[in-house]
Amino acid sequence: MRSIEKNRKQRPTAYLPISIKLVVKIVLVVLGYCVWGTGFIWAVVGLYLAYPFLRAILGIIAGFGVIFVILYFLFSFL
Repeated sequence: MRSIEKNRKQRPTAYLPISIKLVVKIVLVVLGYCVWGTGFIWAVVGLYLAYPFLRAILGIIAGFGVIFVILYFLFSFL
């Protein structure tokens, strides 16, 4: 019981209902909407939905790039 109370005293911000990161994201989306309009909202939604696919494609391209660089250095010293 003492350890639970001690943890609560050490971490007073752990029980916030919303994180600071989420607040920053919301503020940036609202600011973007105010500056660029609904096109910005559609762009954010598109990036949010396409993010896993873009991340996978970029990972594959990065992997091929690393393989290419390794092979280039291996064959350049022959």
